[in-house]
Amino acid sequence: MNAYSRAALLSVSLLTLVLRAPVSRAQAVSSSPPPVTTNVTQQVGPTPAALSVAVHAPLPAATSVQSRGNAGLGQSEAMMIVGGAAILVGAIVGGNAGDVFMIGGAVVGLYGLYKFLQ
Repeated sequence: MNAYSRAALLSVSLLTLVLRAPVSRAQAVSSSPPPVTTNVTQQVGPTPAALSVAVHAPLPAATSVQSRGNAGLGQSEAMMIVGGAAILVGAIVGGNAGDVFMIGGAVVGLYGLYKFLQ
């Protein structure tokens, strides 16, 4: 037998073994029905908590100070970031349009800096 015939025979025999493998107990169908609960809604299907595979830190207790939902940035910090991004975009674009972006970004960024320092 040549090498090609041996490889084909080996792959066919492995495929036959895999396809003929018995069904494991975890996949077997249970003959007894699941227990019936009354007045309890049961989640069917995946839950949002089951979708996460990360380690979960305990949530802090609710405090009287309401946290900001904007990544901890105020309006002035956000304006400085947007102004810097506009300057970068203007440098990439180039030409007259790039000049307009860079001048506008500088104005927005400097106004944000002014508001931040107030």
